[in-house]
Amino acid sequence: MYIVLKNKFRNLFLAFGILAVIIMLFTFDVSYDELLDNLRRAGFYLPLVLVLWLFIYLINTLSWYIILRSSGPVNSLSFARLYKFTVSGFALNYVTPVGLMGGEPYRIMELTSYVGVERATSSVILYVMMHIFSHFCFWLSSVLIYVFFLSGRLGDGHCLGVDHALLPFTCHSFYQRLPERYGCGMRTSGQSYPFLEEACSPLRGTSQRKTGNHRQS
Repeated sequence: MYIVLKNKFRNLFLAFGILAVIIMLFTFDVSYDELLDNLRRAGFYLPLVLVLWLFIYLINTLSWYIILRSSGPVNSLSFARLYKFTVSGFALNYVTPVGLMGGEPYRIMELTSYVGVERATSSVILYVMMHIFSHFCFWLSSVLIYVFFLSGRLGDGHCLGVDHALLPFTCHSFYQRLPERYGCGMRTSGQSYPFLEEACSPLRGTSQRKTGNHRQS
């Protein structure tokens, strides 16, 4: 039954990807001659860009693989196959109107047959959250570099100063929300993260008190 459902969803994702490509071809506002001319002008930079993105996807796959290995062995899942899931997931995210709408469910679906639905779901959620958090850190470091090295040369240092004040608060709020929303769910897959355990303990106590009050009533 699961295999049949998985094949149906896989065909659905494939049909969605083909439909997105067809729509892109019919709504393409650049002539093919101009496109070929731009590709020729790119020269050897084009394969360099492709190699760079292959390396970026390799790093993303490695981080996801480390998260999976932290919760137990994944002997039946090769790194090359996980790399394919990573690239396919990003491709689905790029063609959906809103990001994280197609790629993450696809990754969970493909990974479930190897590690189970709980480990697949928790690993994908943790990977996505860490991916977003790394973007926050990157933006924060960029603001710091601008404020300390370039704000005197350009005129909008005050505007970025406000961003500099807000970004630490945003990062702190994100870090606090991560274990609250996803930590307890990740515990069901057998993963052990100290800061998640610490954050989940008061939440479990609150849940138990609510359950006891409900039973008494």
